[in-house]
Amino acid sequence: MRYVRAIKEEERQELERMTRQEAGRVAIRANLILLSWQGYTIPEITSIHRTTNIAVYKWFNRFDEQGSAGLYDSQRPGRPSKASQEVKTSLENALKKSPADYGENCTIWTVALLQTYLKNELSVKLSKTTLRETLHSLDFRWRRPRWSAVCEDPLKTQIMQKIARTIFTKAPNTKIWLQDETKFRTLPPLRQMWMKKGHQVRVPTPKANERFYSYGALNFDDGDWFDAFFDKANSDATIAFLKAFLKAYPQDFHIFIWDQARYHTSKKVMQWLRTQERLSVLFLPKYAAELNPVESIWRMVKQRVAANLTRVVEALKESYQTFFKENDAEALLQTAGLAL
Repeated sequence: MRYVRAIKEEERQELERMTRQEAGRVAIRANLILLSWQGYTIPEITSIHRTTNIAVYKWFNRFDEQGSAGLYDSQRPGRPSKASQEVKTSLENALKKSPADYGENCTIWTVALLQTYLKNELSVKLSKTTLRETLHSLDFRWRRPRWSAVCEDPLKTQIMQKIARTIFTKAPNTKIWLQDETKFRTLPPLRQMWMKKGHQVRVPTPKANERFYSYGALNFDDGDWFDAFFDKANSDATIAFLKAFLKAYPQDFHIFIWDQARYHTSKKVMQWLRTQERLSVLFLPKYAAELNPVESIWRMVKQRVAANLTRVVEALKESYQTFFKENDAEALLQTAGLAL
C-alpha cells in the first residue's frame, strides 16, 4: 500500500496552514497528504474526498518531489493576449490626439470608439473589459480635465518680482491687501458628500437663480478681513467698495494687489484711483488670477456655506458672515496659504 513520504515538522505546520487558508482545491491536496501521513489508506482517502486513485498518486508524487510547494497549480501560458505591443502603441498614439483628427464626429475617446478605431486600423477586436485593462496597464485613467490658460503673461516674472519687492520694502505705515471678488448664487455649487450607496442625494433647484457679489480684501500681514456685498461686479461696484474700504481704514497708506479683471483696469476705476493719496494698486500677471491667495478663501467659504444646499439670498449672506465671525485672522491666513 502506497503512503506519502515522511513529513518534517515544518512541513506539517505548513500543510495544516494550507488546509485552513488556501483555496479549496489546494486545501484538499494538503489534506490528502496529512491523511496519508496519519495512516489513512488510499481507498479511504478517495472515499473521504470523492476523488480517484490517479489524482491521489499525482499529488503524492508532487509532494514527494517538491514538498508543499508542489501542491499549488503550475502556471499555464494560456492564450496569447490580443492586446499586443502593436495594439498598445496604437492606443497611446491615438489618445495623444482627438478622435476628430481621425475623422470622427466626436471630441472624446470612449471605450466603444477605441474599439472601432482598433478594428479599422489593425483589424483587432478587443472586448470592453480587455480594452479597459489595457488602458489601465498603460497608466490611462478616466478623469476630468481642468482648464489651463491658453497663454501666459510674458511679464509674469517681472511683475511678481515687483510685487515681492513692494511687500518686503514697504514703509511701516503702509498696509498690503490682497483683494478679489466672487459670485454667490442661490443655485448651490455641487460638491462631493457622503451618501448611501445606490441612493444619490438630490439637491432642489431654486425657482429663481438670484445672485450677489462679495468684494473682499485680506491684509497680507495680520489677516484682517474687509468685505462688502454688491449686486454686480463692475466699475461702479469696485469704486464703491474702495470708498467703503478707505472710510473703514482712515489711517495709513494702502496697496491693493488684485487681478486684471476688466472692472479693475477700466478707465473709470483708473481715473478715480489717480485722485487717491492713500490708496494704490499692483496688478497680478494676466491669465493668472489663481496667484491671488484670496481665491483659496472663496473656495473654502463656498464649500462650507453654499455647497449642496439651496438657500435664499439673505440666508446665504447670513451664513457667509457667520463663516468670517467663526474664522479668525490666523485661520484666514492659513486658508490663504500665508501662514503655517
